[in-house]
Amino acid sequence: MKGNKLFLLAVSLGQKIYEYPTTLSDFDRKELYSRYFSLIKRSAYLGNPDAMYELGQQYENTSYLNNNNPKKSFYWYSKACAGGHFEACNNLAFLYETGRGCAIDLDNALSLYRKSSQLGSISGKKNYKVMLKDMSNGGKYSK
Repeated sequence: MKGNKLFLLAVSLGQKIYEYPTTLSDFDRKELYSRYFSLIKRSAYLGNPDAMYELGQQYENTSYLNNNNPKKSFYWYSKACAGGHFEACNNLAFLYETGRGCAIDLDNALSLYRKSSQLGSISGKKNYKVMLKDMSNGGKYSK
């Protein structure tokens, strides 16, 4: 798979960043994170769905580089989901459900939760069931 070597190298850096106890200074940790982020990004651009998902995560959550960007998160989750990454489909559904980085679209959210569930995501299966039950009971997702 294209970008797999870069992704695996990034994962090994990521483990060093978050290992506990650590001997890394804040400066060293930020330097490692910057390298990690660069490798993830390069791997994602080469088409690696795991890297695309991870890049979406990095843009969704605040990190060492303060790179929170819901639209970029939406973009990368979309690419990873199209590549069959089940957790990316689940996270993309959540973005559609809440309108983060995109317009609220409950039909798309439900469809993506279903896809995530079918691909094997436990969270996707749970979220799909919750949303379906709410819709059938006239809850907040009902139209």
